[in-house]
Amino acid sequence: MQVIDLTHIMETGMPVFPGSPKASLEKMAHLEADGYDETYLQFSSHTGTHIDCGRHFYNSGFDTCAASPEKFYGFGLVINCPGLEPPGLIVKSYLQTYEDKLKRADFILFHTGWNRFWGMADYFRGFPVLDREAAQYLTDFHLKGTGIDAISFDPLESRDFPVHKTLLSSGIVLIENLTNLETLPEEGFIFCCFPLKIKEGDGSPVRAVGIITKDV
Repeated sequence: MQVIDLTHIMETGMPVFPGSPKASLEKMAHLEADGYDETYLQFSSHTGTHIDCGRHFYNSGFDTCAASPEKFYGFGLVINCPGLEPPGLIVKSYLQTYEDKLKRADFILFHTGWNRFWGMADYFRGFPVLDREAAQYLTDFHLKGTGIDAISFDPLESRDFPVHKTLLSSGIVLIENLTNLETLPEEGFIFCCFPLKIKEGDGSPVRAVGIITKDV
């Protein structure tokens, strides 16, 4: 079994969606002075590598507490999207080339390579997203979730968030700010993104991993 970490490090000053509160991890107690270490964590539910739940946009949507843990793991498929320069769009016609594989997958992970800009201003500029038709196409499959190695599934300037709403209203978990997707095979792995069990949680940071076994 090989477990591949697909998660960015949580730390003070890490990149956050523009307008979100800055992340802060502050020591409350120190081993030398207090006999133990304890850290006070301050960040939004959509910080770092995280999931979006239906509750993010819909009061009646699924949340991190009520949803079964089974919703957050399953067979993964990596869709490589090379050469998407700003403003890169992932379109339906490209996804259709993966149609047979989409039928076998629980999670679709879009490898755009945008994670190379993590920690830079360019991370927030012209990152690749799905267009509306591509998002709608994904709802035709029995997916548990879809992830991307960028800050959002909709453009930064979006105010109606059509891709988020299309996917979340269909019960599809969104995973944003993934990394290391290039280390995964296209198929043959289990993807996991378990959230904190937050009451009415609209989202949560996760430890996203890909698990490769001989039996997958």
